[in-house]
Amino acid sequence: MKKFPNTAFIILILFPLISFAQTKDKIAGRQIINIDRHWKFHEGRLSDAQAIDFNDAEWEIVNVPHDWRIHEQYNKNNRRLSGYLPKGIGWYRKYLDIKPEYADKRIFVSFDGVFRNSTVWVNGKEAGWHLSGYTGFVLDITKLINFHSGKNVLTVLVDNVDSNKLVRPHPQSEYGPGHEGWWYEGYGIYRHVNLIITNPVHVDTWGTFVYTKNDSRQSADVFIKTIIANQANTAHHIVVSSSIIDSRGKQMSSVSGKYTIGAGGHLEIRQETAVKNPRLWSPDHPNLYTVITKIISESKLSDVYKTPLGIRWFRFTADSGFFLNGNHLQLRGMNIHASFGGLGTALSDRANYYDIESAKKMGCNIIRSAHNDPSPSLIEACDKLGMLLWAETRYLGKDTFALATLHDMIKRDRNHPAIICWSLANNSGRNNLNLTEMLKVMNTLAKKMDPTRPTTFGCEANGDPNWTGFACVTDLMGYNGGGMNRDDKDHINYPNRKMLISEYSSGTGVRGNYRGRIAGKYKTDTLGDGRIFHTGYLYSEYDLCRSHEEEWSHIAKRPWLAGGMMWSGFEYLGESMGWPVVTSQFGVFDVARFKKDAYYYYLQEWTKKPMVHIFPSWNWDKRDSIIDVWCYSNCNEVELFLNGKSLGKKKKVPLSHIQWKVPYESGILSAKGYNANGKVIAQTEVRTARNPYQLTAKTDRSIIKANGNDLSFITIKVCDKNGTIVPHANNMIHVKVMGGKLVGVCSGSPVDHTDPASTNMHAFNGMLLAIVQGEDHPGKILIQVSSDDLKPCTLVVKAK
Repeated sequence: MKKFPNTAFIILILFPLISFAQTKDKIAGRQIINIDRHWKFHEGRLSDAQAIDFNDAEWEIVNVPHDWRIHEQYNKNNRRLSGYLPKGIGWYRKYLDIKPEYADKRIFVSFDGVFRNSTVWVNGKEAGWHLSGYTGFVLDITKLINFHSGKNVLTVLVDNVDSNKLVRPHPQSEYGPGHEGWWYEGYGIYRHVNLIITNPVHVDTWGTFVYTKNDSRQSADVFIKTIIANQANTAHHIVVSSSIIDSRGKQMSSVSGKYTIGAGGHLEIRQETAVKNPRLWSPDHPNLYTVITKIISESKLSDVYKTPLGIRWFRFTADSGFFLNGNHLQLRGMNIHASFGGLGTALSDRANYYDIESAKKMGCNIIRSAHNDPSPSLIEACDKLGMLLWAETRYLGKDTFALATLHDMIKRDRNHPAIICWSLANNSGRNNLNLTEMLKVMNTLAKKMDPTRPTTFGCEANGDPNWTGFACVTDLMGYNGGGMNRDDKDHINYPNRKMLISEYSSGTGVRGNYRGRIAGKYKTDTLGDGRIFHTGYLYSEYDLCRSHEEEWSHIAKRPWLAGGMMWSGFEYLGESMGWPVVTSQFGVFDVARFKKDAYYYYLQEWTKKPMVHIFPSWNWDKRDSIIDVWCYSNCNEVELFLNGKSLGKKKKVPLSHIQWKVPYESGILSAKGYNANGKVIAQTEVRTARNPYQLTAKTDRSIIKANGNDLSFITIKVCDKNGTIVPHANNMIHVKVMGGKLVGVCSGSPVDHTDPASTNMHAFNGMLLAIVQGEDHPGKILIQVSSDDLKPCTLVVKAK
């Protein structure tokens, strides 16, 4: 990362200011103003960089979400679990133009997530400090604002170095200073930042709790709890109204009341109403309502506050699993760590939507935010797209820090219909009675904060949490490690226990590798086709598929299990198996979100649209005389062909795969899927690829929003002259973007150490992902993709 020196003078007028000057009638109620764009950033230790007149003229200009760590140099001496990337310190500065007409308002700054140990200053004065990188926080900065001149500077220090160098001491994580987990955790302001401007009388931070009771398809009783804050010096007479609005803008019901709130005080009010014939929320039909709370204070509009509402009811049972809106629903899901190849942890809204869309297409209906509070952006994607969510806190404990972390997660997120449980711990409680006492305290707090959802935790199944009483504290128990038959034992010994598999199939496999396990940590190994990997352990796609088949079938055969969540859905950065591997190899998607063959196993088991998928790729040599061909299909029967000659039909194998042993012959390997009547309803093929000849590029969307944040995910392939992907191609690819910005590239290779901000990267097994961001104005984005000796290609994306 380039370091910028200090200079002798400062030129503030050249830096764009965010202006909030508006007429009086436009600032009557609440304003939420996104300030993600045009921050100044410097990596490294500085003195007094929070000072209002500090010279930041040569700092880098960045937008948030921002993860600076992903652009650092990999080094085998750095922490393996963090993906061999270094620790660091970063400074951010943001200029704000807040005019005098806001002087009677309250000004808050809201951070969805800063990793980690962040200190915030306004105009050189400290506004607050926050330790955890996973919980959001809101600071009242009213008294620090300069309303007279309007010119203000917001400064954030992010300090992730060793504890003896921190700006403050902090409770030590078991994973070492600067870390909260054993996976890659990016550094910086990696989630959204907003200014919130209110009148003195307003709904308090995260101040509503909306829930339903007595739900049916005919009616739902809605209960609304609202905390009102009065930061004025006098008491106020107020009218508080709450209206329920459907997705079409129609008011479904409303309720209002008159109250008096004392000076400098808080008031909790409770209201009840009902929605007749509600449109229920579910994964298939994620119908949403909005509760709009208005405060009229002294006959003037003082605040407007919006709360999401999804009307649904659910229950877990000990013998039949999970039910949503009265219907049985097998939970089919994945664990996710919040990192993305090419982006690090700086996931924009579109990146989160892209992940949830990908999960839904393979039949998922639940994700687990392993092992930390999910971002508001991810939760919103789950709400709107219809994905159930297991929300998990980072820390188990009864100390102030752990309880505050849990408290804030529940208070902020409890209005979201996607969330169906609060997870209080992970891999804990096997041999320590003190942990049981901690869990009891946390469980009591969670129930106080939200009595409408069950509590749960993920237990490592190779231990016994029963003798400590740990397993009996929460409403629901999750088993990590695929159950390892402990779920069977516990179902017998604790027949009233509600259970699901919180982690299964920690299998690994590299996309495009079909040679079996490549052992030999820290050695030079070959894949057998001439390519050399200087790597640790790499496993084949067969290994990964076998793991998923075995462990999902275990779940599917046990009706008392509510379902299961694979480890993991997507590969993630960090938790590698040894240098120079820098990513995990778990996942049915690689870190670039390219599909592995195990993905198609879930299309077979979890989806209904007719499909057939065969593997491996079809480029082999004379040493490979007999090839194991696997097939996933939800059709009744599949017929395999080699160069037009039938190799026979085979029936679908439930919870497994169809297999042929095929004498290798170059050409076309194809398959047809038949229904019960013998009609072809799906087909596919793999071809022997010739030499690399051309590049192709395809975007997930040809039109994106012209808001400066939206993304287009572009899949680039190295193909032969006939358009067949060359399965082992690793050509260097150059990506040029005009009218937009290339924000990241990723090949999915577990050993690629290229900075994702580079415009050049080697393909991995014939593929490369380019992530392109539009500008904040309409226009065409031209993407040119080229490589030496290959035919280039061009793609156009429109920003509207």
